[in-house]
Amino acid sequence: MNLKIPGFDIDSVIGEGAMATVYLAVQRSLERKVALKIMAPALAADASFCERFLREGKTLARLSHPHIVTVHDIGNAGEHYYMAMEYLPNGTLRERIAAGLSPEQGLAYVRQIASALGYAHAQGLIHRDVKPANILFRADGTAVLSDFGIAKSLDDRTQFTQAGFAVGTPNYMSPEQARGMDIDGRADLYSLGVVLYEILVGELPYLGTDALSTALAHLTQPLPELPLHHGRYQHLLQRLLAKEPGERFANAGELLAALDALPASDPNATVMRPLPVAPM
Repeated sequence: MNLKIPGFDIDSVIGEGAMATVYLAVQRSLERKVALKIMAPALAADASFCERFLREGKTLARLSHPHIVTVHDIGNAGEHYYMAMEYLPNGTLRERIAAGLSPEQGLAYVRQIASALGYAHAQGLIHRDVKPANILFRADGTAVLSDFGIAKSLDDRTQFTQAGFAVGTPNYMSPEQARGMDIDGRADLYSLGVVLYEILVGELPYLGTDALSTALAHLTQPLPELPLHHGRYQHLLQRLLAKEPGERFANAGELLAALDALPASDPNATVMRPLPVAPM
């Protein structure tokens, strides 16, 4: 592998996306495995984006929360902008949804990620890409929110609009985010609502034939009704997935309180085993 980042021995690719590639690497100084995320060259060509990436990465490195991935280092080696993060090899929520989750287990994960989002929002950061593929697991089974690479400071009103890149993932993107409007933490809660729906039903609430039609569905289509045996969660999802931010939970604390207030679950509930879905 020709890619060179000082201080790291890069082993192999463990994840790829439009905005970055993630490699398994060893940090030489501490002889530990890390997930080394390297920004796509097209993004690295935007000087203002690189500046924000480094600035916000330094903020992320100061975050300390049991359900947020630990950032070990951030910087650039020439045109290669990178973030070295805690290596979490125990799979993703996406894989666990595909295998089948009970509602109770899924709600436990949602609670953990809501707690992480509340903490990040209090530090002035919006994640902007909450989805099952970005929720990883430690060896003890706790859920960890990862991939803050496109996080946005709440006081940063600039927009990244380079052609060919959408900030976020259309399947999980809030209506205001899809419109390119200013966003706050309620956009992350919307995305977490999509994750909750997928946990319960085994499929996405809105799915178009392409990114544009999916975004339009989030903007215009009503929330599908949950199956009757999941009716206790309908009101929760209606708040999370409201089209207008003002109709959602105001913050993660309100969501956590609503989770506490849910009626008792059905002890005879079965695990949802969804049909296979195409990779996202």
